[in-house]
Amino acid sequence: MTLFLQFVLTGVVTGSFLILATIGFSFTRRVEGFLNIAHPELLGVSAFTTWGLNVMLGWHIVPSAVVGIIFTAFVGLIIGRVVYDPIRTLGPAILLITSVGVHYVLGGSVDALVGTGIRSLDIPLAESYRFWGLRITNYQLLVIVFAALATTGLALFLNKTPMGLAIRAMSANPELAASRGIDVKSTSRITWLISSGLAGLAGVMLAVIATLSTDIAFHQILQILAVAILAGLGSLYAVVAAGLIIGIAMDVSVFWIPAGYRPLVAFSVVILVLMFRPEGLAGKKSR
Repeated sequence: MTLFLQFVLTGVVTGSFLILATIGFSFTRRVEGFLNIAHPELLGVSAFTTWGLNVMLGWHIVPSAVVGIIFTAFVGLIIGRVVYDPIRTLGPAILLITSVGVHYVLGGSVDALVGTGIRSLDIPLAESYRFWGLRITNYQLLVIVFAALATTGLALFLNKTPMGLAIRAMSANPELAASRGIDVKSTSRITWLISSGLAGLAGVMLAVIATLSTDIAFHQILQILAVAILAGLGSLYAVVAAGLIIGIAMDVSVFWIPAGYRPLVAFSVVILVLMFRPEGLAGKKSR
């Protein structure tokens, strides 16, 4: 029983990471109206920027992580402005296909700059804490804490600030929002900064809890899509629920089947839920 509960706890950590990795993706989908397949590559940009500053230049992990997140936020903003904005009127299908190209460009650029091999941050070894026979490390706790803070902060921003309310209005009806005097371009820029910054935070957490290789971001695509689809591609709270469900399901499945089948378990959960709730956990149609 203890081993099973350990897998559940590990699943909560995995789910918390998936929440961090997916809320920016879902946020972009809701506001910009298309699936940005390049979003997971921003995790790699952040992770390797942090690694470069921390290991190659000898910076402390905290400023390295902060610069990595900020740099990733502006990379996402530049991509949004230079690549996606000029073709926005062509529709979500063209934007989706373009994002696949951006995904390969970002991945190829990271691969060319960093090269092959396994890397890790220059940080202290993880400290383990035990309670009720279960074990969790300080870095795993960090992932859970940042997932909670990011989700709460984004929810408060969207519901309590003028810019957040403007973003919600734009996501509901861009034309009506523009007619009401909302600066759509500024709102779009803030959306790209926030979503890319969240990807940057997820990338830092990925670098902290795992070793790094240049294809690590590619491996996150299917899991992020699974969480987003299960959530309903729009609701923040549904993303939280979906991330935890898939994270726990994948890690608990290791109790019975080989770990290599974890992605299969993720999409099996998605299919099972969508059979009974076709619009996802959010329970409403997305734009």
